[in-house]
Amino acid sequence: MAETKKKVTTVKKAAPKSVKVAVQSDKKVVKKAYKAELPASLFNSEKIYEQAIFDSIISERASRRQGTHQVKNRAAVSGSGKKPWRQKGTGRARASSLRSPIFVGGGRAFGPQSNKNYSLKVNKKAKLAAFVSGLTLLARDNAVIVDNLELSKISTKELLAKLTQLSVNTLKHVLIVTENEVVYKSAANLSNVFTTRAASLTVESIIGADVMIVSNESLKLLEGKVK
Repeated sequence: MAETKKKVTTVKKAAPKSVKVAVQSDKKVVKKAYKAELPASLFNSEKIYEQAIFDSIISERASRRQGTHQVKNRAAVSGSGKKPWRQKGTGRARASSLRSPIFVGGGRAFGPQSNKNYSLKVNKKAKLAAFVSGLTLLARDNAVIVDNLELSKISTKELLAKLTQLSVNTLKHVLIVTENEVVYKSAANLSNVFTTRAASLTVESIIGADVMIVSNESLKLLEGKVK
């Protein structure tokens, strides 16, 4: 007699309607004690212009390319200018110089030259929209601190103590916008701290920052950019 196989019934558990997921942000919320009134012209954009931010970052990266690559063409390569053989009667193709690109050791034909410009143009209004949009994103995350970071001398230890007081010393990317040379030199050995002046502040540095500490002097200079 043939054996009858037993049917195995599997009971599927009902999928939960909602799952609680704990999400922890990399950016710390700055304490209210350190917050100051930020100018609306810089930190309160009604719309975030994502495309303008993208275009500005691509333009900033392209503008940093120096284009110093250059190869030697037939005029620059070292070698004799003598005609290798006579024009007619040899049965060979005519040749004018051994420095021609068709010969080994000759110049490079159509090689890269140093006069190439890699910069990409972005309209002024688009740049400004990207700049204000980036600052607005930081302000919405409570990641903007107005502090002069006054130091008595050039001291990395003293600067680190001030950053610890502000609870930002453990963040991966701390952006300091200041005109103070003492702060510049004090932050040179801190791998997670990046310093810049207001005139040199880029959209890429704003977007990549976990927190931005700006001095009162630099804040006024930034306001002048949008007026």
